[in-house]
Amino acid sequence: MHKNADIDAFSSAYYLSEVLGNAVIVSDGLDKYVKNIVDKENLDVRNDIDFDYDEVITVDTASREQLGKFSNLKIDVVYDHHESNNIDARERHVDSSYPSCAEMVYDIHKKKPSRFAALLLLAGIISDTLWFKHANRRTLQIFYEIMNSYDIEFSDIRNIVDMPITFSEKISVLKGFQRIIYRSYGNKIVVATRVSANESIVATELISFADIVFVGSSRKNEIRVIGRSKGTNLLDIFRELSQDFSCKYGGHKNAAGMSCIGELEAILNAALIISAKYIEG
Repeated sequence: MHKNADIDAFSSAYYLSEVLGNAVIVSDGLDKYVKNIVDKENLDVRNDIDFDYDEVITVDTASREQLGKFSNLKIDVVYDHHESNNIDARERHVDSSYPSCAEMVYDIHKKKPSRFAALLLLAGIISDTLWFKHANRRTLQIFYEIMNSYDIEFSDIRNIVDMPITFSEKISVLKGFQRIIYRSYGNKIVVATRVSANESIVATELISFADIVFVGSSRKNEIRVIGRSKGTNLLDIFRELSQDFSCKYGGHKNAAGMSCIGELEAILNAALIISAKYIEG
């Protein structure tokens, strides 16, 4: 799984561990939602590899850099739904037509999981499609198929994905709004802001009021930028940014991330300028 694995990555890995058997789930960190599930259910997720393995499988990971401290491992099999995936492997299952990795791994193997794994898959689909905002017809078919297999109700899934926003997250969102710079092009709005943490949450909140959002943060010598879009391909914008700045990027056209070396203000301003070109055509 990618560093700070989210519920889509974790649910995909957990399902594959049941399908393949005798598998160990490893990640360089978990996000707060996954950590809450792992702690609550007392699940075994390792942050190191201290054994001999037959093969290494990555899920929901577009590049080696996203694997964190495991970036140098030999990868045997890849399962991913990011069109920017560039990981070499003996076996690659990469299909960006799936809005979530969870629905893709299920659709490939079609093996009925345990009820708990089914709930995780459903939570992964909800999370990565932003409550079906990016879902397609196949997504809904798979979602219903899994729910129907166990008579799962929506309230059962909400118990997994719903977590109250923390005080620090509220502060990050408010600071993000406070530091906004924006440009309007016709009836389109592009927004950029900076925070010190919780970039994804801030970006998700801001996209309700804009057409493209960039949320940046500066940590040590690295600049991190999270993007959200309602239509314009973020990967095109990040590709251009990477030509002028030392950046690595990945994700989807509507939700992507980038890490750079440089100055945050300069990168955000450049993102606004490049966005204008794509919006105005």
